[in-house]
Amino acid sequence: MTAGLTVDEAAQVRLWHRVSQFLFREARLLDEWRLREWYDEMLTDDIRYSVPATDVRGGTADALGLIDDDAARLRQRIEQLLNGEVWCENPRSRTNRMITNVEILTDRGTHLDVAANLVVYRFGHGRSDAYVGKCRVELVVEGESFRVRSRVVVLDHETLYEHGKLSIIL
Repeated sequence: MTAGLTVDEAAQVRLWHRVSQFLFREARLLDEWRLREWYDEMLTDDIRYSVPATDVRGGTADALGLIDDDAARLRQRIEQLLNGEVWCENPRSRTNRMITNVEILTDRGTHLDVAANLVVYRFGHGRSDAYVGKCRVELVVEGESFRVRSRVVVLDHETLYEHGKLSIIL
C-alpha cells in the first residue's frame, strides 16, 4: 500500500506544477512570436537574458558571450525582430520548444532558482536547426504567478557553425 503525500510534499508538487505551467506558457508565447506580450507580462524590469559562448566551459565571468542583454537591450532586440529589421528572421522562423526536467533548485520565498532542459527547433529559409541546452531561470514570485528576473541558456553545442546566427530568443 502506498502512503499519501504529506502536506509539505503536496505543496511542493503544486509549486512545481505552477512553475512548469509558467515555463510552458513562456515557451508558447515565444513560439507564437508574441514577444511584446512575453516581455511585458513575464519579465521583471531588471531582466537579464544571456547565452554564454558555446566554446567556453566553466564559470569565467569575463568571457565573451553570444547574448548578454539587460532590459533595454532585450526590448530593442524584440522590436528589431518584430519590425523585420533582422534580415535572417524576415520572414520569421517557425519555432517549437520542448521544456523538460523542470526542477526547483532553491525556494528563497521571494524568488525561485529553477533549472530545465530545452530544445528549440527552428524552421525557415529552407533549413531546420535544433538548439539543445540547459536553462537556468530566476523567477520572482508575484502573487500566484511569477516573473523572470534572469534567464541563462547554456547551449550544449561546441559551435554554432551549422546553425549560423542565433537570431531567435531561446
